[in-house]
Amino acid sequence: MMHPLRFLNAWIDHQRLAERRRQVEWQLGIVFRQPVTLRATLAGGGFDRIYLAHGDAPHSGVLASVRMNVPGRERPPAEPFLPRIPLPGDQRILRESRAYQHLSSAGIAPRLIARGEFFLANHWLPWPRFSDILRHHGHLLWDILPIALNAVRQMHEIGVVHADLNCGNLLIAPDFQSAVIIDFEFVPVRTMARFDQERFDYLRLAHNLLKPRRGREAALQQPERFVELFARFAPEAGFGIPDALNAAWFSRVVEHDVIRHGFEEIFGVLDSTAQVPA
Repeated sequence: MMHPLRFLNAWIDHQRLAERRRQVEWQLGIVFRQPVTLRATLAGGGFDRIYLAHGDAPHSGVLASVRMNVPGRERPPAEPFLPRIPLPGDQRILRESRAYQHLSSAGIAPRLIARGEFFLANHWLPWPRFSDILRHHGHLLWDILPIALNAVRQMHEIGVVHADLNCGNLLIAPDFQSAVIIDFEFVPVRTMARFDQERFDYLRLAHNLLKPRRGREAALQQPERFVELFARFAPEAGFGIPDALNAAWFSRVVEHDVIRHGFEEIFGVLDSTAQVPA
């Protein structure tokens, strides 16, 4: 059951965004050549608010998903010790739109439709989040994880890193044959090497999957299989022995000996004394 506070926060944001909504409806009306109405969803509540753009023409349905900055909201990161930086509103929009432009041609991100100073509109996919699937059907981890990891590998090959990769930021096709990556709201700290950024993406995804009511139960029943899947898709370092990563960033990974040792074979040492990048 949805917490009443979430409804209240969504309603407050909806009122604060009234003028911006009218501007975006007008701009998208030009793009789609028909009147457009933005309808609120319960998604968001962090940095931004998500709307669905509906056409007023008969049978037009949902035309786009719209991310819109909420004025004055610059929430500090929930985990400030992590090696990533939350972006201000206009830069979040710019980063996400660029990521979609780079990744959509490979089929691993929604297609960008329009971008403005405080919003972006992308192709709407009525696909569930990986996290929502696992919440109700944890055993499906083994069917979906290879698809998700393949999308992550493709993202890195194209030259994009995520910095907030969790199973809530992966949308899964109903046939479980493809996945797209969304919500590019952070950037890695500048001092973090590119290979470390990619390792961070994989390990943060594993950390999130090992959360209760995600894939934890299935993964801990078959930890060797969990490690093998990551080994199959993660690239090799390509240069020497990588520096240790801070184990605090991936605390659930290091809780289980088989998973920790297996991941250290893939990604290098996880050390609680490793330095946090400045």
